[in-house]
Amino acid sequence: MKNRHWLLVFLVLSVLLLCTLGVGQAAAPDKIKIGLMFGMTGPASPIGPVQLKGAQLAIKDVNDRGGVNLGGKKIPVEAVVKDDETKPDVAIRRFRELAHEDKVHGLVGSTFAAIAAALNKEMKKTPLPYMAACVSPISMFKKDELAPTTFGIHGTAYSIGYAGAEFIATELKLKKVYFFAPAYAFGWDQKAGALDAFKKFGVQHEYAEAPVGTADYTTYLQKIIEAKPDIVMMAHWGVDAINVLKQANELGLGKKTKLWFNWMTNVFGSGVPAEALDGVYSLMSWYWNLEGLKDQAIVKAGKEFVDKYQKAYGEPPDPYAGIAYAGVMELIRGIEGAQSVEPLAVAKAITAKPQFSSMKGPGTWREDHQPLFKYGAFVVQGKAPKDRKSKLDLVRVIDSYTGTEYLPTLKSEGY
Repeated sequence: MKNRHWLLVFLVLSVLLLCTLGVGQAAAPDKIKIGLMFGMTGPASPIGPVQLKGAQLAIKDVNDRGGVNLGGKKIPVEAVVKDDETKPDVAIRRFRELAHEDKVHGLVGSTFAAIAAALNKEMKKTPLPYMAACVSPISMFKKDELAPTTFGIHGTAYSIGYAGAEFIATELKLKKVYFFAPAYAFGWDQKAGALDAFKKFGVQHEYAEAPVGTADYTTYLQKIIEAKPDIVMMAHWGVDAINVLKQANELGLGKKTKLWFNWMTNVFGSGVPAEALDGVYSLMSWYWNLEGLKDQAIVKAGKEFVDKYQKAYGEPPDPYAGIAYAGVMELIRGIEGAQSVEPLAVAKAITAKPQFSSMKGPGTWREDHQPLFKYGAFVVQGKAPKDRKSKLDLVRVIDSYTGTEYLPTLKSEGY
């Protein structure tokens, strides 16, 4: 009996030792596989390819420094690339391939808000560290909706609407606004943010929306002209953004009222005739040329990224390339902080040390897995064709948004 007792004790201790080793050592694979999934085709296709470039550059940088520090070793990173075709059902299928067949350790992706929301639901069933690299729906960040491993590094469209409307009211001092949006979450969330700002600052407004993929905006734009607003806010995205900017220019909308395009990118600005952007106000998540900004630390950080990207791809980076780069770097930081690829451990490591660096300035993750950046956005104005020095010399930075009010309150999201 005594021998059996000691045999039982030995077996229990052996199992405990193996479990301990499993937690600390089995978590170090031969390579870290990161899924990169963007809208390479479909309505998001103007933006998906530049997001992919930014994410791939981040992986190259990590590998150039030796790999991921994990388990006392340097582990190389491998990208597994998928096209979600700008369709939520396709994105879900591709994600399941990444999780179950490719066995990736994390995902950076999404170019459309609806796809970020769909993938967040998948993370509840099959947890993976997920960095949504697009502006995501505000509903995704609610306490009862957000998956523990989902992070929205580009925040929500609510913030775009609020910040833009506040600038129009307080800096441009305009009081009659026409808000023109696409009829889906990206547009509706911008509208919600703008309405809160309009109410706070006493701004009159009218509203219209058009279906995604609208080919001809003439009827909508003529209605806006007839309303005679002080300024029109346009909240479109992807192919729609390029089309609405082109057609607004063709109808001479900018000669009848001021134009504010809510969320500008290099891709949209370079996709329209130069004169279509002349004088147009916009918000940008970030811009490749921050010269003139007083904060020299952020100017320097931005230039270092621009030089690296330009060397790799021969052109300045789009802001969406920058945010995808930052998303990959945050995923890697989480893995290194956790010293594990276990999804919940990676998520916990990110939130345990929420401060991180980016070309947008220092960022801090909130409880709802949205970051508060020192520079939430940059206010820009389109350059006249004669003032441009290159194809992507599109705008000049005229101000920045450094407040906190543009983020939805944690209380409103159930925290």
